[in-house]
Amino acid sequence: MNVEDLKFLKVAIKKHPVTGMELEFLIKQDAIAAMLVNAKGDRTLLVKQYRPGVDTEVYEIPAGLVDPGEKAIDTLYRELEEETGYLPSDYNIICSTEKPLTVSPGYTEEKLYIYIVQLKDDSLKPQTLKLDEGEALTNHWVKVSDIENISQDMKTIFALYLYKDMKSIENS
Repeated sequence: MNVEDLKFLKVAIKKHPVTGMELEFLIKQDAIAAMLVNAKGDRTLLVKQYRPGVDTEVYEIPAGLVDPGEKAIDTLYRELEEETGYLPSDYNIICSTEKPLTVSPGYTEEKLYIYIVQLKDDSLKPQTLKLDEGEALTNHWVKVSDIENISQDMKTIFALYLYKDMKSIENS
């Protein structure tokens, strides 16, 4: 495979504004990630899928790329339906980052929108998954308290701490 054949990444070079040194980085689409918790708030749905960067299957919150011209909120609705089978009418958005987070500003210009959504009722049944071509994942409901033992994915751990912080503020 040639670098020119990459679908999601484009290599770019910018000169440092002070030193003039050429700096390499990747141009990559923005993305969303969503922690889906049950109505009771003690379980979350993680997807298990192969990730080539770590060459293994990982547990992580559902996520996906924002298509050109698409709003992040619309990506959230699309990705949750595709990867979890839940429709926007099945859940409430209980938290979202006001501004997207820079994923790795020295390496890529990608920004990540984080959402936490909660099912309205635990008896809701998801629709059939609508996975993208080549996508292979399985869904697993896990205890929120077990996430750190199951996942080392940064967006998942960040969403977990955001959720815990939100819950602690509610309970104080």
